[in-house]
Parts: sequence; C-alpha cells; structure tokens
Amino acid sequence: MRKGIVAAAIAAALAPAAALATDGYFSHGYGMKAKGRGGAATAMTTDAFGGAVNPATMVWVGDRLDLGLDWFSPQRNAERTGSGGGVIDATVDSDSTNFLIPEFGYNKMLNPGMSLGVTVYGNGGMNTDYPGGQIPAVGTPGFPSNRGDSVIRILFLLPVLP
Repeated sequence: MRKGIVAAAIAAALAPAAALATDGYFSHGYGMKAKGRGGAATAMTTDAFGGAVNPATMVWVGDRLDLGLDWFSPQRNAERTGSGGGVIDATVDSDSTNFLIPEFGYNKMLNPGMSLGVTVYGNGGMNTDYPGGQIPAVGTPGFPSNRGDSVIRILFLLPVLP
C-alpha cells in the first residue's frame, strides 16, 4: 500500500504539466536563449539580441549573426453568458491559431570597446479572428451575425551603437 502511494506521488511529480501562459503583446524574451531562460536577458551577454533589452551588452558578444523562428500558438475564445433566458449566450473559438515569428540579430565589432549591431524582432497581439454568427448581436431584429478581428503586427528594427 505504501509503495503504491509513493509510486503515485513520484509519477505525479514527474508528469509534465502544460504551460499555457503568454505575456500578451510582449514576447517571453528576445532570442531563443532568452526565451529558454524565461526572458532573462537584461544583464546577460549571450547573443546579438541584446539590442532588444540592453544595447550595452552588444559590445561583449563579438562578431555574430543570430537567427530565430518562434512558433506561437495561442488558443483563444470569447464567451457570453448570463443573458437571462440564454437566448444570446454562446462561445466561439478564434480561427487564427498558429503564427511563425521571425527574429534576427547581427553584431560587428568596430574595436574592442565599440560595436555596431542591429536587432530585429516582432511583437504582436493575439490576432483573434472570430467569424460571424456564433455570438448573436442584440439590438436589431433577428439578432444579425457579428464579426470580431484583432490584428496587430509590429516589427522592431533596433540599430545599436553602444
């Protein structure tokens, strides 16, 4: 009996849990190494993405080119409840679920204390795309279908001369 409880406790402790958190508009980190550290990069000198968080670190990374591609797959939905009789209660999932976000950084040492670099990365919203008809609108006869879209696409180009 005791061995079964211990085995169950160990299995529960070792079972992977899904991490489904996002930072919304902001990335968890800039560059794959920073993302692997949960975004910790401000005081670290590991790659040419330092220009995104602390341009002074660029002088310590040397001549380098870093490329990255992040797969972002948010699962979003909208829900309306509590309308009284349930006439307009509904749930709808966003049709947009997979996004590839490219990034790159380049750094060139000019002398031992000065470098010239560029860091390019993207931030964006959750890019929701709710097709009409799932959640009826109120206020007009027949509850016509509605549509909701939210797309934010921003590319940051950061020239760096520390």
